[in-house]
Amino acid sequence: MAMSYSSLMGSKGSPGAIATWVAYNNIDTQTILDEAQALIYQSLRTREMRTVFTFGLSVGQCSVALPPYFLDPIGRVIDNNGVQYRHRSEAEIIDRRTYQAATGGTLGTNPFTSGAQYSSTLNVNIPNHGLTQGSDVTFPAGVPAVDGINIAGITFPVTAIIDTNNITITSPNEDQAATGNVTGGGTGVTWTGNMLNEATASVWSIFDEAIQFDCAIVQAIQCRLLCFRSKPLLSTSNPTNFLTSRYPQIIRVATNASAAAYMKDDDEEQKWLGKLSQLIEATNAESDLIYRGAEFGTETPGSSHFYGGL
Repeated sequence: MAMSYSSLMGSKGSPGAIATWVAYNNIDTQTILDEAQALIYQSLRTREMRTVFTFGLSVGQCSVALPPYFLDPIGRVIDNNGVQYRHRSEAEIIDRRTYQAATGGTLGTNPFTSGAQYSSTLNVNIPNHGLTQGSDVTFPAGVPAVDGINIAGITFPVTAIIDTNNITITSPNEDQAATGNVTGGGTGVTWTGNMLNEATASVWSIFDEAIQFDCAIVQAIQCRLLCFRSKPLLSTSNPTNFLTSRYPQIIRVATNASAAAYMKDDDEEQKWLGKLSQLIEATNAESDLIYRGAEFGTETPGSSHFYGGL
């Protein structure tokens, strides 16, 4: 019987059911399956998980959100002109960024609007702000909170440029909107800021769930990054995937480990975790056989690439 979400969710005695394998019916099979998949994707890396993430950055942009199910990058970011951008540490990206003081000024009436409910974002109306993504803005003491998000005396990172008159900022304290789409702030609110300088990017890293470059982009670019991504969790609307077809034994071992954890059987959990580690290690090695017969070139510095002392 082919493995599927339906077979895994079956009751004790049903062929292929999680409950059948652990010989127990009173278990939370949905949570066990979800946690087992999370456990698998922590270390499994197969050919089915390799994909290309294509993204663009406009002038003044310094980062782009990671795609859903992103796990790890593979190699360098490459733009449409063949220019390669090296992957460096988060600290180096921050060290390379330079700023200049923004002009600042006084905002109009109720310039803040909260984002969706439970989000930590605010849209701010700042006419002709001239800011870039990655800049920061500060508002003085006395500004009232908007929808549960405190503003007074806080420096906010600029997470998005909406247009020439509007920006999105994110609470560094992770305050959350109580209702969502609430406007406020009163009158006479002033602001100051530091603008991330525009330049030609050369390196990138990953933090704040985004690919982050070392500057605000001075010229729009279209980029590609080879990466590993997991798959959507199995469900009634997504009953099978490459795990159920090619690696059902991995799901079986992982669900046994998660079920043992659910039943607080530490010895049984450790036994299955050990089996899972060995199985995934062997599967990863097998997946690398796609390189059989591949020819690997050497890197040669050229005028169009970022090599050397970067």
